[in-house]
Amino acid sequence: MEITFKKETSLGLDSFDVLGFNSEEELELEILKLIKMRPEFENNLN
Repeated sequence: MEITFKKETSLGLDSFDVLGFNSEEELELEILKLIKMRPEFENNLN
Protein backbone atom coordinates (compact mmCIF):
# COMPACT_ATOMS: atom_id res chain seq x y z
CA MET A 1 0.00 0.00 0.00
CA GLU A 2 1.39 3.39 -1.00
CA ILE A 3 0.81 6.43 1.20
CA THR A 4 0.76 9.79 -0.55
CA PHE A 5 0.69 13.26 0.90
CA LYS A 6 -2.16 15.31 -0.50
CA LYS A 7 -2.29 19.05 0.14
CA GLU A 8 -5.77 20.53 -0.06
CA THR A 9 -6.50 24.24 -0.08
CA SER A 10 -9.40 25.87 1.66
CA LEU A 11 -10.25 29.57 1.45
CA GLY A 12 -11.35 29.42 5.06
CA LEU A 13 -7.85 28.67 6.31
CA ASP A 14 -5.91 31.55 4.72
CA SER A 15 -6.04 35.26 5.43
CA PHE A 16 -7.04 37.82 2.81
CA ASP A 17 -3.45 38.89 2.11
CA VAL A 18 -2.35 35.32 1.39
CA LEU A 19 -5.21 35.12 -1.13
CA GLY A 20 -3.93 38.26 -2.89
CA PHE A 21 -6.22 40.95 -1.48
CA ASN A 22 -5.22 44.20 0.25
CA SER A 23 -7.99 44.10 2.85
CA GLU A 24 -10.79 41.94 4.14
CA GLU A 25 -13.27 44.41 2.61
CA GLU A 26 -11.69 43.95 -0.84
CA LEU A 27 -12.04 40.18 -0.49
CA GLU A 28 -15.69 40.53 0.55
CA LEU A 29 -16.43 42.79 -2.45
CA GLU A 30 -14.96 40.21 -4.83
CA ILE A 31 -17.00 37.44 -3.21
CA LEU A 32 -20.16 39.54 -3.59
CA LYS A 33 -19.39 40.00 -7.30
CA LEU A 34 -19.08 36.23 -7.69
CA ILE A 35 -22.37 35.42 -6.00
CA LYS A 36 -24.41 38.29 -7.46
CA MET A 37 -27.48 37.17 -9.39
CA ARG A 38 -27.06 37.79 -13.11
CA PRO A 39 -29.66 40.21 -14.58
CA GLU A 40 -30.97 37.69 -17.13
CA PHE A 41 -31.86 35.32 -14.28
CA GLU A 42 -33.43 38.09 -12.17
CA ASN A 43 -35.75 38.94 -15.05
CA ASN A 44 -36.92 35.33 -15.25
CA LEU A 45 -37.96 35.37 -11.61
CA ASN A 46 -40.43 38.23 -12.13
